[in-house]
Amino acid sequence: MRACSIAAAIALTAACTPGGGDTPTTTSSPRTSSSVSSSTTVTADEAKVLSGYRSFWDAYLAAANPMDPQNPVLAQHATGKQLETIQRAFLARRAGGEVIRGTLDLAPRVVSVVGDKAGVRDCYLDNTGVYDAASGARKDTASGVRHLVTASMELDAGEWKVSDLKKEGDGCATA
Repeated sequence: MRACSIAAAIALTAACTPGGGDTPTTTSSPRTSSSVSSSTTVTADEAKVLSGYRSFWDAYLAAANPMDPQNPVLAQHATGKQLETIQRAFLARRAGGEVIRGTLDLAPRVVSVVGDKAGVRDCYLDNTGVYDAASGARKDTASGVRHLVTASMELDAGEWKVSDLKKEGDGCATA
């Protein structure tokens, strides 16, 4: 089956068939991790953008198990098109009796900050899976592939939120 748990939220998860995800896991608590390069200098503004981006993924995982499209943490870290996309995708997953469990290995970098807009590129490893909420059985297979995404961020009431997430490709390498 085709991998599409987190990656599909980027491209309208609701259109994915069951069978998305990447690496098996039995944990249900939201966890993200990231690698920090010692040669990279991050400004205070960039650090806030990256914090907002990481918080978005933490909120995603928190609202995915149990699957809750109206979980307030989503609106705290996503806005506009991306919030609507996730809520539709989660609604479809909930209707299918599914949850998403696992972790993400994030490797984001800020590519721009202009006023209340920012751009982030990430090559993340999706260690999540789609599970049957009732039985706990995994419904997808792991791919072990990193996904390259570009996130549009907006400053909203002092918080950086993801407003759009575009999948650029698969098989990227962190740098």
